Amino acid sequence: MSQGSVFFLIVLITVLTVRTALYIRPMSGPTLAGVRIHHYVYGLIAIGIGLLLDSLIVYGIGFGLFIDELAFLLLRGKTHEDNYSKLSLIGTAFFLLLTFLFRDYLLPL
Repeated sequence: MSQGSVFFLIVLITVLTVRTALYIRPMSGPTLAGVRIHHYVYGLIAIGIGLLLDSLIVYGIGFGLFIDELAFLLLRGKTHEDNYSKLSLIGTAFFLLLTFLFRDYLLPL
């Protein structure tokens, strides 16, 4: 299995795990200085750490956390229901498709 395929599998498993867990047990992220911290922030941090450590697993998990909320952010979602709206789910599927198509180009150098 190519590194790109492994990367995509890690991203896909991350998105499915987060989506399932938050659907079963919705929970809000912590609030820091009046701003709610969503899991895309942890994703951006994990992407940076994955790049620093040259870890495909950490990088892929971070990427998955980030793209899981990308459509929600672009749609300016506010609630848990917004995150599971039809448009948000279609957006997430679209970003997963893009990740699959460009999986070899998204790998760290």
